Amino acid sequence: MMIVMVAACGDDLTLPPATFENVVDTVVLSALTGTPIGDASGYDVVFAQTVRTDRNSAFDFAFDVDAGAVARIHPAGTLGLSAEAGVLRSTQGFDEITTAPLEGYVADSALAVEAGTVFVVRSRSTNAQCLLNTLLPRYGKFHVLAVDPLARTITLELLVDLNCGYRGLEPGTPED
Repeated sequence: MMIVMVAACGDDLTLPPATFENVVDTVVLSALTGTPIGDASGYDVVFAQTVRTDRNSAFDFAFDVDAGAVARIHPAGTLGLSAEAGVLRSTQGFDEITTAPLEGYVADSALAVEAGTVFVVRSRSTNAQCLLNTLLPRYGKFHVLAVDPLARTITLELLVDLNCGYRGLEPGTPED
């Protein structure tokens, strides 16, 4: 049994062993505006799933296209929801990101994106699927593969670490 120590909110915290394998996936999101209401526009990093924003407010960011045809990623706080989730543009390539940063996430403004943009997301705090009684965020990395302005969709390559308190963003089961 491996015990891992990390700093979370300035305190040392012993995490349980990782049990979820990190895998790369691809999703398509539709814009919040100008698309059918039943299409998923949000992404929930906590459970690594797309979300219909008309039925669920448990998401960490949503996609939209503004009046100037600019694709934007909106952290939940910009939409009047929890301001815990944040987005961080990366200068590294998707495969180069191996660990999520602890700081620098933006929760109060949308991120303009285009094909090739890479960003990291810190989720809202949760203890879902976690043996700890501590609320911790989850982390994921995202790569914009395509933006279709006519269909008002975005295709994202992603990897989310579902393990409680872990920040590892490489395929496989995290060891630390």
